Amino acid sequence: MRTTSENIDDIQWFHRVTLQDGRVTAGVVDVARHESLYLFDRLAFEGKSVLDIGCWDGYFSFMAEQRGAKRVVSLDDPEFRWGGLDGYKFLHRHFQSRAEWCKGSIFALPRERFDIVLCYGVLYHINDPLTAMINCFHATLQEVVFEGVFYESREPTLFLLAPREFHDDPTNIYALSTGYLQKVAAMCGFELVETRTPKYAATRLRRFFRKVRPGMIVPHYAFDGLAK
Repeated sequence: MRTTSENIDDIQWFHRVTLQDGRVTAGVVDVARHESLYLFDRLAFEGKSVLDIGCWDGYFSFMAEQRGAKRVVSLDDPEFRWGGLDGYKFLHRHFQSRAEWCKGSIFALPRERFDIVLCYGVLYHINDPLTAMINCFHATLQEVVFEGVFYESREPTLFLLAPREFHDDPTNIYALSTGYLQKVAAMCGFELVETRTPKYAATRLRRFFRKVRPGMIVPHYAFDGLAK
């Protein structure tokens, strides 16, 4: 896979990635440092197939491959975000990866199933999180991991965000209750395995969600399938 830029300084990076020669890409998100918050370090990739939805620069795709995944599909559509494909292409070549990049949408996933589905940073940017979640569950044979903007409530509800209401980002649309997340999972035959909650600056959201505790805004959820 060829890249349009050989110089990491010419690329608009999202993921901060340490290269094999010690250089570090100038990404805005240090995902390597916070792998445990994404439950990424809890997943057993050896011999597994992986679908990475919303892969961006591909950090999770390439790390899953390096940790033994037999096949990785990296799905994204650069037309709906900044940064383009230069970062992914550079890392793909740098790591001599066999990961397969696929232009696509969470609403039109590949017509196959994967052992593990990663869905990081996607649900709160879309106008139909229900269909998106169901698609993720249907696409996996074993586990799904979600990262997103969630609030603690047993009621299966969504909270509509006004433009720039959360993190001054106009692309943030919905926050989901934990009850909503778990109810959709149960509908699809999945149960909650683990939750990881980082310390997160969520002052602006606490005004709206009365039941939210500090640090409960951007948790990461792992689900296991019950029905095979």
